[in-house]
Amino acid sequence: MMSTLSQIAPLPLKGGNASNNNNDNHQSGSSSTIPEVDDTPQKHICSKFLKKRRPDLYGQRHAIETPQLIQDSLVLLEDELCKLPEEDQSGLIRASIECPDIFDSKEHRLLFLRCEQYNVDLAAKRMSNYWRRRIELFGDAAFSPLTLANCRAGDEKEYSIGFLRLMSDTDGTGRCNIFIDPSVVEGQEYDDESMVRAAWYVLHAALETESSQQKGIAFLVYLKDTLVRHFDRSLTRLLANSIRGVLPVRVSAIHIFHAPYLFEILFDVVSVLLGERLTKRIKMYSGEDEDIHDRLEDFGILPSRLPVELSGRVELNQDAWLKEREDSGK
Repeated sequence: MMSTLSQIAPLPLKGGNASNNNNDNHQSGSSSTIPEVDDTPQKHICSKFLKKRRPDLYGQRHAIETPQLIQDSLVLLEDELCKLPEEDQSGLIRASIECPDIFDSKEHRLLFLRCEQYNVDLAAKRMSNYWRRRIELFGDAAFSPLTLANCRAGDEKEYSIGFLRLMSDTDGTGRCNIFIDPSVVEGQEYDDESMVRAAWYVLHAALETESSQQKGIAFLVYLKDTLVRHFDRSLTRLLANSIRGVLPVRVSAIHIFHAPYLFEILFDVVSVLLGERLTKRIKMYSGEDEDIHDRLEDFGILPSRLPVELSGRVELNQDAWLKEREDSGK
């Protein structure tokens, strides 16, 4: 087996310049034409063209994308992929052979660069983890586009449960919102791995929106009707492990609404499963929905696009959403 990806599926790119903790490599004078630039030195391998805006309302910094940044980062990413230990390359090598149209595409690689804010070493590691887990979850279907036609067979019930439901359009910040109501599992029998595959599908649907690739996703977690029996530790762990360092998803916030007393009891367990980084993204809300609406408006989430569970105007129908996507070949 070949040990480097460049021997199998090299990108048609040459050169590239990396910067380790060195801001002097930026093009001279470019910062004067771009507003709100954060010049904090970088701690990871990145292009000399990388500049980031100052933290936004979620405390996240976003890369200022330019053709030079994208081109240079793609070259550097290929280099970093080839430097990964051999044990981390097996999934990448299979993908480069079985589905080069996906694996080698600029669009696919940008998912990981954007998720890791153009820190190329982190993007390479995430891409390696992603393909390892994608192959584990979907088998041979991993090498085809993750459409319903390609990846739902045998998991129809879990897809229909709608543990994760994608809200239509984006919020005022350009982020997709995903609604989670754990009580939907009431009376349902399901397979954990099938639920994870369904979650991957929903998250990939969110990543079809470029602004969500760049800025991230906000989760809206509704716990008002949640009981202890709805808390599935195994499923929570599997979902969290898919997000942490695997899927190219930036978590901007986990907005939690109407958490019952049991959540206080389970919070330590939940925080361990989510990890420190995701736990810091949690924002708690209680009280009247009208007051919650006022607070959410600060994050660009208006009542007009909230689900009815939160006294909004949107009625989510998972089966109708799946049918619409199936009809459009997604």
